[in-house]
Amino acid sequence: MPVMRKTLSIPLLLLLACQACSRDNPKVLPDKLNGFWTTDNPRYQDRYLELARVYVFIGVDRRQAPSIQVIDKIDAVQAGKETSYTIYSTDLQGVDYQMSLQFNPANGGEIQFTNQRGIVWKRHDHQDPSPKKKSP
Repeated sequence: MPVMRKTLSIPLLLLLACQACSRDNPKVLPDKLNGFWTTDNPRYQDRYLELARVYVFIGVDRRQAPSIQVIDKIDAVQAGKETSYTIYSTDLQGVDYQMSLQFNPANGGEIQFTNQRGIVWKRHDHQDPSPKKKSP
């Protein structure tokens, strides 16, 4: 009987390990959300959001350190081309947060927060989205 338990235990452990590493892991952001996000809305000038697989960084000023949150869980609901996400996270002090947003793949990726209807956040390739001055 012990041999039979080992035979069943090893495949079961491998299956559980594969599920933890799966792309569908509910604690890891999908690639399409990862990146540095800003908006042109003057109300949110100098604010940014960086989504990085298992972390959320929220910046309120480029000269201050961002708020860092660890992702606990992600819920996603697909509706056509758009996807609604709810991201549950905890900051370094143990405070829990919930962020709800709508992702649209148009224009390289755009997000709108549920509590900021009409304000579009766009992804940037780098952490300095300010326009580059053209040299003469």
